[in-house]
Amino acid sequence: MLDARLRADEPVDLQIHTVYSDGQWLPDELFTHLAARGFRAVAITDHDTLEHVESLCALGARHGVHVVPGTELTTEWRGHPAHLLCYAGQLAGDALAAVAGDTARRQQENTLAVHDELVRRGFTFPRRETVLADQGGALLRPADNARLLLAHGQAGDMGAALALIRDAGYRQALAPLDRAKIFRFDPPLIEEMLADVPLDGIEVYYPIHSGEQTAAYAALARRRNLLVGAGSDSHGPQQRLPVAYPARSVAALLARCGVQVR
Repeated sequence: MLDARLRADEPVDLQIHTVYSDGQWLPDELFTHLAARGFRAVAITDHDTLEHVESLCALGARHGVHVVPGTELTTEWRGHPAHLLCYAGQLAGDALAAVAGDTARRQQENTLAVHDELVRRGFTFPRRETVLADQGGALLRPADNARLLLAHGQAGDMGAALALIRDAGYRQALAPLDRAKIFRFDPPLIEEMLADVPLDGIEVYYPIHSGEQTAAYAALARRRNLLVGAGSDSHGPQQRLPVAYPARSVAALLARCGVQVR
């Protein structure tokens, strides 16, 4: 059994994505990277799935890295697309998995409908099996249609691919793809949200937050007694890498998930 106790200065990262959703990290490659850099605890928050939690926890343990079970659910509030990070010390029951599964099902239905519409408009994808080989050629998520358009030279860049799939019926609320268009929930709006949604915490530490934004989120967390989160949102070795946040910065959240910070 991996010791779930950390020193205050040991590195953690509570938002990482793998090939099990929209990331490019192969699990073994990811944990080799994390172990080599001294990470002691991470959360693998693949979008809308808990299917691989058990195997990821076991793989992390073999590398000396504690894995906090988690997922990032795609949802919306007042019409704004939102991502909700969910963590647990131990999963009990299947309620969260059912919500995640329903979201994933609706995403796939929309992805297939968009694909059919693209084909109806004359787009062809003869190399689909090769382009989507990492998932057996299956269309699973909205990004898959964008990947096909790019790989077949039918869109010059990701922005053009997104425009094409939006026009073909892509529903952004199900899975926001364009990072520049993801709605930012600033502290005043989160105050309003808290009246509707009993959030336990907010992600205070995030790579693209400015110092001023981080301070504002931290102040909100203190004022409303919210748990503080910290995550890199790393999606692969060629993109943003995991960030070594000190365990002390998220000690209360880790404690809620059964990891003690000394």
